[in-house]
Amino acid sequence: MPTQPHIVTLKPKRLLLNPKFEGYKLKLFDERTRLQHFPLPPPGISISRFSSSKLSYKEIQNRIHYNHLFLGYEIIDKKSVCFYFDKEFYISMVEYDQTSNFITIHRLVNIPQFLSDQTHTGAHDIPTPNLEYPSLKALSSTLFLVTSGSGIIVLVKIVNDGSNGYYGEVIHQTNINVCSEDEPMDKNMHNCIPFVILDGKIIGGDNAYILFSIYYTVPRQENSTTDNLPKDNSRKTLFDVSLLKMSLEHPYCIQTLHTLRGVETPLYCNIDIHGDGYVIGSNVEYDVIKRSSDQELKVDELDKSDNVVRSTQDVEMRETKSDNDDKVVPYIWTQTSTDLTICFQLPPGTPKTAVHCNFTKTHLSLTIDIDSNTNNSNLFPQSPIPCYAFTHLFDLIDPSSSLWTIEPKIGLLTLHLEKHHHNTRWSHVFQQDDGVFETIDPNEFAEFRERLEKYTAELNDSKVGHQGILDALKHPIGHEMEESIDFGNQAATFMWVDVDGKIRAKTSAGGHEFISRQFEKFDKQELMSDVSQMPSVCLRLDVDGLVYTILHPSKLLDPNSLPLIMDHSTTFNAFAFVQASKREKNFMFHDPDNRFVMILEGKHHAYVYWRNEDRTKYDDQFVVDFSEKIKKDTDIIGVQMVAIKEAVIMVLVPDSVIIIKLL
Repeated sequence: MPTQPHIVTLKPKRLLLNPKFEGYKLKLFDERTRLQHFPLPPPGISISRFSSSKLSYKEIQNRIHYNHLFLGYEIIDKKSVCFYFDKEFYISMVEYDQTSNFITIHRLVNIPQFLSDQTHTGAHDIPTPNLEYPSLKALSSTLFLVTSGSGIIVLVKIVNDGSNGYYGEVIHQTNINVCSEDEPMDKNMHNCIPFVILDGKIIGGDNAYILFSIYYTVPRQENSTTDNLPKDNSRKTLFDVSLLKMSLEHPYCIQTLHTLRGVETPLYCNIDIHGDGYVIGSNVEYDVIKRSSDQELKVDELDKSDNVVRSTQDVEMRETKSDNDDKVVPYIWTQTSTDLTICFQLPPGTPKTAVHCNFTKTHLSLTIDIDSNTNNSNLFPQSPIPCYAFTHLFDLIDPSSSLWTIEPKIGLLTLHLEKHHHNTRWSHVFQQDDGVFETIDPNEFAEFRERLEKYTAELNDSKVGHQGILDALKHPIGHEMEESIDFGNQAATFMWVDVDGKIRAKTSAGGHEFISRQFEKFDKQELMSDVSQMPSVCLRLDVDGLVYTILHPSKLLDPNSLPLIMDHSTTFNAFAFVQASKREKNFMFHDPDNRFVMILEGKHHAYVYWRNEDRTKYDDQFVVDFSEKIKKDTDIIGVQMVAIKEAVIMVLVPDSVIIIKLL
């Protein structure tokens, strides 16, 4: 029997909580002296939020909150660096001089989107999966890993040109084939999948190697079998996280050590500096699906912790229903371990302004304003107009992560409810059973939509496109998702995974929800320690933001020690309450020294909340306004902390770099 992982309980320290805290007091921030604006050299940055193919809800969320600014090691003392990709796929290095408070930008090297044996020249190109954004991870002051977002990995070296300038030299580049043997790629598609680098470190001394982690969307082929997946996961967008090992000498061999799978991308991933393993955090647990030393693992054997097995009794009840039963159900619904999807039939042409939908933790309110000119009796089969006045749901949901979409042309209203208690199976949608059985077979969803499309086409004497029938119902958010989708409060689960793919420890959240992680930093002193201290996380508990320090004792220190330690070290008073009021939280980070926490909201503002060491009633708040410096309506696309002691923040927009001096 496999060893069960240790359970790490997140324990708040009462002495670090301040029940007397009342709020934040606004202090003026002098943008004239503490805010600097530096235009980027041509060609600037071009960010395409969405692909020509429809993305799922989770993929869109990842793109909106993707950080396009990457931190590097100091190249010289008091000179910090960050990297970004311009629109021509050149890597540019932004050198910030902490003494003079000015920046210098060096254009290093061009990264190919595809290797030379792959041709992409026209409309008839070989189809490829959706490209990811390019990503970069600094390994040292002169070495970093890069991916262009198309499935290749590039090892780049920074070279000093001898005149205070720098350029990049590509040491090695290759495709990474991350497909599992049970998920063969289509013959017409490339043998590599676009991925994003999560973390990477150089491990060891004389026989040093690179350990790095990536994530990618599991490819979905229409004709591929999903018999080895749980039924609910076969209809969701799945993400794999792989740990890879790369040699630092020619021929730079790459080995996939293991792969995890889940329905979310990681909110946190950090590799241990000694190479023992890594910590991964998300709002769901991950399952190991492949190890280099084992045969392929079946997900259904490893997914015991995920309550995705359907009730046999419910299936039998559905099978006993008469085929001649003409009663029309008011909606169809299905569920996964984390959410519910509910579809209603509305009259074709119903605008989104007619839908009044509101979610609370316990109730659903849904009414539809039907225009007098709309004749619902023309629908076949006739369906009742949904009307739910504060109706109690079967179980709790997370209203901030729940939403609805409508396709007016065919009258399809879809609700996406995020379960508060993951891995809990709902017997019915509402507290009072209305007799609507769960739709187990995904083909029934397709038939439901197909029926709407066909009859709507007959009514309008025109054809409604059949493309995406299954996709729109697999991913009910679809293309109607607005770019202002926000961070939701996420249930926090952290796992320690060894390099061999064994999950040794995981947390018991106990009501904690993910808010932010600390700004990244590189501390060379950590290599001398027997205990790895990883970036901390800020978790919500009630109205406060609790900072947990994450530690891993080295196996050399004590082989029997608990591999994951999470210690409540600091509290940002009432921060969970404050951040919930922000609508467009593009980025949220806290200071490595726990002095402040920052929210970058919308296009022009940064909110900074300071923490007082004393148990006072009030703390300070700054609001930083970029509008005077930028002089245009633009997006904040990246942020890093470039000087910890002086609290200097670098913010990236498509044509500029902004330096904020908080102290």
